[in-house]
Amino acid sequence: MGGNNPWPIATLWMAMYYSKTGNKKKFLECFDFVVNSCTEHGFLAEQVDNNTLKSNWVIGLGWSHAMFIIALDWLDKIYTNDELYVEKI
Repeated sequence: MGGNNPWPIATLWMAMYYSKTGNKKKFLECFDFVVNSCTEHGFLAEQVDNNTLKSNWVIGLGWSHAMFIIALDWLDKIYTNDELYVEKI
């Protein structure tokens, strides 16, 4: 175990950073990575295995799901073009 696996919570933080800096493409890249790492039941894990790109370690982790909801709200604001929202964040 090298501890080098991506964490959905950190990936979503990066997505939100990219949103704030106006890089919608990178936001979506990070967001899609997390969505694609979900289990077949839609659960997010603590980490995503670098080799398989599948959920790994603790699955159904509360903070990963909470950050996903926050990032999903940001995604909604991006697509509704609410520039005031992005500036307030």
